[in-house]
Amino acid sequence: MSRVGMFSPPWVGHLNPNSALAGELRRRGHEVIFFTVPDFADEIRSRGFEVEVFGERGCPLGTLPPLLKRMSELEGLAASAAGLEIFTIQAGALFDEGPPMLKAARLDLWVVDQMDYAAATLAARMGVPFVSAMCSLIRKHEDGVPCFSGEMYGDDPAALARDSAYERRVLEVSRPFRDYLTAYRLREGMSPFSYEELWSPLAQISQQPAEFEFPRKQLPPWFHFTGPFAASESRPAAALPEGLDPSKPLIYAAFGTSQNRNRRLYESVASAAERLDAQVVLSMGGAEPLAIPGKPANVIVARFVPQLEILKRASLMIMHGGLNTALECLQAGVPMVAIPIAHDHLGVAARIEWTRTGVRIPFPELDASRLREAIETVQRDCSYRDAAQRFMRVIRERRGLCRAGEIIDQVLRTGRPAVRSQPAAV
Repeated sequence: MSRVGMFSPPWVGHLNPNSALAGELRRRGHEVIFFTVPDFADEIRSRGFEVEVFGERGCPLGTLPPLLKRMSELEGLAASAAGLEIFTIQAGALFDEGPPMLKAARLDLWVVDQMDYAAATLAARMGVPFVSAMCSLIRKHEDGVPCFSGEMYGDDPAALARDSAYERRVLEVSRPFRDYLTAYRLREGMSPFSYEELWSPLAQISQQPAEFEFPRKQLPPWFHFTGPFAASESRPAAALPEGLDPSKPLIYAAFGTSQNRNRRLYESVASAAERLDAQVVLSMGGAEPLAIPGKPANVIVARFVPQLEILKRASLMIMHGGLNTALECLQAGVPMVAIPIAHDHLGVAARIEWTRTGVRIPFPELDASRLREAIETVQRDCSYRDAAQRFMRVIRERRGLCRAGEIIDQVLRTGRPAVRSQPAAV
């Protein structure tokens, strides 16, 4: 049995796949410990995992809720900037208080979320082996391959120019955080901030199926596409909402747990539902339900819905472009209408459209009429459901969570890079 440390950004959208991966490692006989800040400890404990807490000085209890709430109300790069503020606070707490705790833990391996740049930096500084778990869209630059911009894959020079311009804006927004990490790294005798320096040289494991990524040619030999890190037993128990009508098609609408307080999203869904011959379940992603004036009778609003369970009944999902939600839809064979809001949502929505597993609506163009038209398009054209069903079969065959566990086991067993047997190019 090995001792494995788990490192995840402090929001539920990253904890869901990371806790599923942790559960798989525990099933394989490993001792798993999460390391987190005070505000996130109870959420992890509620899922049955051991937790070590750092940040009592630099990120005391009560620090994150107002910052998370503010981020949840924003969109676009403003939301990304708010998220990076949280990352900076978490990084400072980890650098200041983490090393003695982590040294005492005597871990055999760290499993570090792709976006936890501080934990990856500290692993390198302390000289400990770590594996990168890529729970969000992979953030690897490759010429000709759009990443987070929402541009489609192809050889259109205008699209590639727009993608480059978007990436420059992302870099500008992230500059304060990158400068903070660079300053720390240089003080510790390390190289400056570089994305490639922050991902593991032993194994980089993406929960994307290879088919849900634009064609790639420059991924390292230890990069692995697997499949969704999703397991209902790793999430808090919850019941389906009351009043579900099995005689009507079910449309499920939810906008994640980090960008879930934009009233325009919920009001657009409610207005679009009014003339649909379907029942619509609208989840607030754990937040208190917003009052929706004129909510039609065929709309059920819930604070929280067990997503993996309701997707088994859904014919379509209206969502925000989060990678977890997209992959969980594909795991259930459910096509999507994506309304990307922030972070990697634009890039995920582009891949939904590229794979024809759904359609997307740019958030600035969202209104009830446009949403209703998109819903009817996906419902009317069976090719969207057929594409989603093909992904369902692929995901079932790949057993991504099991494969991720096998790769981590290989690293633990050999201490060497887990090199894939076939190219990762799509």
